[in-house]
Amino acid sequence: MAKRLSALLLALLALMPAWAQDTKPQDLISTRAETSQSPAVRARFADVAIALEAPSLAAGRETFTAQEELAAFLSALKARAPHMQVISIGASQLGRDLPVALFTAEGVADFAAAARLGRPVLWFVGQQHGNEPAGGEGMLAFAAYLATSEAKPLLSKVSVAILPRANPDGAAAFTRDTAQKLDLNRDHLLHFLPETRALHQAMAMLPPDVVFDHHEFSVVNRWIEKFHAIQAVDAMVLHATNPMVSREISGLAEELYRPAVEAALKQNGLSMFWYYTTSNRASDKVVSMGGNNPGIARNAFGLRGAVSFLIETRGVGVKREGWQRRVATHVIAARAVLEASAAHATRLREAIDAGRKSVGEAADPLVVAAKIPAKPLTIPLIDPETGADKPVEVPFQDSRIIEPTVNRARAAGYFVTAGAEETSERLRRLGISMCRLAAPLEAELDSYQITEMKKPVDRETINPDQAVKVTVVRRKTHLPAGTLYVPMRQAGAGIVAAALEPDTPGSYLGVGIIPAAADMKEAPIFAVPRALAVKSDPATPADGAVCAR
Repeated sequence: MAKRLSALLLALLALMPAWAQDTKPQDLISTRAETSQSPAVRARFADVAIALEAPSLAAGRETFTAQEELAAFLSALKARAPHMQVISIGASQLGRDLPVALFTAEGVADFAAAARLGRPVLWFVGQQHGNEPAGGEGMLAFAAYLATSEAKPLLSKVSVAILPRANPDGAAAFTRDTAQKLDLNRDHLLHFLPETRALHQAMAMLPPDVVFDHHEFSVVNRWIEKFHAIQAVDAMVLHATNPMVSREISGLAEELYRPAVEAALKQNGLSMFWYYTTSNRASDKVVSMGGNNPGIARNAFGLRGAVSFLIETRGVGVKREGWQRRVATHVIAARAVLEASAAHATRLREAIDAGRKSVGEAADPLVVAAKIPAKPLTIPLIDPETGADKPVEVPFQDSRIIEPTVNRARAAGYFVTAGAEETSERLRRLGISMCRLAAPLEAELDSYQITEMKKPVDRETINPDQAVKVTVVRRKTHLPAGTLYVPMRQAGAGIVAAALEPDTPGSYLGVGIIPAAADMKEAPIFAVPRALAVKSDPATPADGAVCAR
């Protein structure tokens, strides 16, 4: 029990915003202040000429959609759409339901049946952050579109699952974080939160081929304080940028989906740019794309082998201003994803299959840690009073361009000699197959000698601190039969490496899932050289194909 509490405390620290740990209060800019934009700015972001159906868009409505309204809305859609199912995937920490709307041409009853259809699967996730409601409302309006007969022909090409509100406790309190005061969008590798566990368990039953994660970005506060300007665009997007995501899947993201979304938005008078953010520290003028941390949803989904995107609309800090436009932006983007996927279903399937195969067969070194250099870039901002364009040149970190600081030979797989139950539970939800040693093993394996172990300090930044530092030593090792073995020759190889290399930003050892004493000299993880053949049995019948390789 003491080890579990220690692990959880360390994980909580890992998820805590960096500014709460190591920044002087006087340097902080509030992210909670709500303000009104000038009349000129509001005029620039007028409503979009598109019909939308969602609870908070009713005439005269001044509030966002409550949890009870969300449930009733989905229930009403299901009553008129036989090709729709509403499936509860679990509950939040405070017991609020997490319903998913499932759309298939046949109206199949559950995730397993949808998976058996063999079509590309699109997942849409809304409102991971409770104070970013337009993404969730957009998903309700998108579900309303999918419930119509107009959308049914598209569902003969793809299947669609929508989680409109991933963080219902945060939505009820209108706070970014969950009831545990933690960031849901940093827990997609660790799974300490019930909401992330529920989502990935559902995805294990209906594996995603495409995931779009719908958020809102900060419009005013930090941008005014730092640059005397506010955000100019309607939407920002970014695909998975972790360096272990396959090139085929990254290419599909940039070549098919980003242009499709941008064209649809432009057709409706909406603007788009790469996603970027900046810290809450007034003295820090660096602007950065979203990070490469494997625990961020966008990256975790990509490492699972799916085309994965973050899309954010302008909304945080401006109350309900521009509400219809914000919701419409999410719906237009989601429809563009649906239409592009249906039109290119064969290309989508082939590229994703190729990407998953290439990840499992890759022999190039792993990028365990990297830094991202800052280079000048002009970002699109506007004057907060006049609404006129006010582009600003900033030092910009592009997370697609990295400088590796730790490269390591790619292993054939990993033995885990402590914390195997906790490890396998999480990896199973992430679609990873696992094996057990068929007989005792004596072999030359790579041992991780711990040179430093510390509490992570700044794990939300673009280049997160490494909680563990190691050197690799090859030594003769004795392992008993039944030891957990996690092969790399599978589609989720990037997930495996992110979790089990001890010094990655997502390291299970670093946050205590794999237990480690403060004075430990060797990690309870051993990497298998690629030249070594391991005789193993499947941990479950479903693991047979991977363990037989």
